[in-house]
Amino acid sequence: GHGMRRAAQDAVATARPDILDRNGQILATDVRTPSLFGEPHRIIDVDEASELLTATVPELDAPELRERLGSKRRFVWLKREITPKQREQIHRLGLPGIGFLPENKRIYPNGAEVSHIIGHVNIDNQGIAGIEKWLDTRGLADLHLAGLATDRLQKPIELAVDLRVQHAMRDELVAARAQFKAIAAAGVLTDVRTGEVISMVSVPDYDSNNPREALD
Repeated sequence: GHGMRRAAQDAVATARPDILDRNGQILATDVRTPSLFGEPHRIIDVDEASELLTATVPELDAPELRERLGSKRRFVWLKREITPKQREQIHRLGLPGIGFLPENKRIYPNGAEVSHIIGHVNIDNQGIAGIEKWLDTRGLADLHLAGLATDRLQKPIELAVDLRVQHAMRDELVAARAQFKAIAAAGVLTDVRTGEVISMVSVPDYDSNNPREALD
């Protein structure tokens, strides 16, 4: 994801509210993970820093790392979401101009079950599909209009969707799709009295934790 990292313009991942189903089941939540950054103007020896860092984090792209550390910018991301072990090892290197920031990473406990509704976020934790995108672009009032939020809306965001019904409908659609060798299958269940969307499923689907799957 080099292009993605470059395009991200070194923004820090934003915090997002939890998203819950109508019974309080968590559909999306944030966890804190450390990310590795550099301050090029404080780095004494770019080559040494690059060598030590690539030895510790082999998946770093050496030429790109050297270019970032040698740039004129005051702040550059080197690696998003590093492991606690890597953080410990890099900390021991004691390199000036290299540091860590805790960032928000989005987690979807139910994977594909609600992916078409929830959507997903990019590396900067900004919504780029589904409800996640809606939150970032339109605000919450429109969720009500679309029948996708209950009236007791506070932070966190409570959707009208019922995960149990969602699960049952998805099972039925997956089975029907296999039986009829269909390309796709979809279903919507609404409360006719309130207009609330209780379940909305489309298969094939993808895991919101692996947004690249959405392209298939």
